[in-house]
Amino acid sequence: MATGLMKLPENRVRRNYTGGAGIDRLHGKARWADNNMPEEWVGSMVEASNPGMEPIAHEGLAVVETADGPRFLRDIIDDDREFYLGTAACGEGGWRLSFLFKILDSAMRLHVQAHPATRFANEVMGMPYGKLECYYILNVREGISPYIRLGFQHTPGRDGWREIVEKQDKARMDGCFEKIPVQVGEVWYIPGGMPHAIGEGITMLEIMEPSDLVVRCEFEREGIVVPEDGRFMGRGLDFCLDIFDYTEYSKEEIMEKCRIEPRVLEETDAFRRVRLVDETLTSCFFVEKLEVTAPALVRYNQKFNLGVVCAGSCAMEQNGQVLSLKAGDSFLIAAGVETYQIRPEGSAQLVMVYPGKDMNTL
Repeated sequence: MATGLMKLPENRVRRNYTGGAGIDRLHGKARWADNNMPEEWVGSMVEASNPGMEPIAHEGLAVVETADGPRFLRDIIDDDREFYLGTAACGEGGWRLSFLFKILDSAMRLHVQAHPATRFANEVMGMPYGKLECYYILNVREGISPYIRLGFQHTPGRDGWREIVEKQDKARMDGCFEKIPVQVGEVWYIPGGMPHAIGEGITMLEIMEPSDLVVRCEFEREGIVVPEDGRFMGRGLDFCLDIFDYTEYSKEEIMEKCRIEPRVLEETDAFRRVRLVDETLTSCFFVEKLEVTAPALVRYNQKFNLGVVCAGSCAMEQNGQVLSLKAGDSFLIAAGVETYQIRPEGSAQLVMVYPGKDMNTL
């Protein structure tokens, strides 16, 4: 039976860097630990690509316990597409959700990388999505001055970058970038093609186009080696050099271009709804934050939503169904929901992601 609200289980995924203690902290666990599972993929319908690691069947796909046993979330939704996704995805054939939503925590600076822009992925690679990304900074570890690498502050140009990558000249690679400072509560936009790396000690929400396409330019960091088949998407360096934006951006230009100013959409005595990401950046998804301080009836957007409680705790109720949610919990709201009640315990902050106009049927 389709349900309008659904609490989702944790879905930790392996990556080629270490972290994860910040995710444990967000969940309120007694023990926090860094390991090779530094990401939690919220309601994911995308399989992870982890070259060089022991294969795990369907890694990344969200699994939900049902009365009939564990089932992939995608299959549950497929049983009643119109209720969960709305009329846009209820036709014949397959469908694909237009975003991937993660909680990410870095114990180390990640390897320098870039992702194909949507147009490049479509026109050159024949893929439905590239990998534009957005970050919402949740927390920073004690003693850390948080930063990201983003864009070339000192561009080497295409030929210079080829040489740096081929020789793995770490000193020259480091010289291409300056630290871009970030703060808790900020929202950042990472365009396709722009080289980047998340700094150490940051817990964030990461929302992106639903692909795992990545070009890794730094093959080893803190003893973690990116295997050959995990570097260039199986295409070779020459092909991947066309993906990069070689523009030279100052720190100030990057902050102007890529730091997003949230916009208040609705404010009442009980809650404030804030738009974090909208159609000016991508047609794939919207991101909103709901700050709740008193019981409220929320008129829903009637889209398929995935959400995470970022702070506090609350109860959500719809049609007699009640979800008890605390910080770190993730949830789903079906498109068929028109309104729901939310009752915070003190206050609660939730971030929700829903598809833009680009929710593809295949």
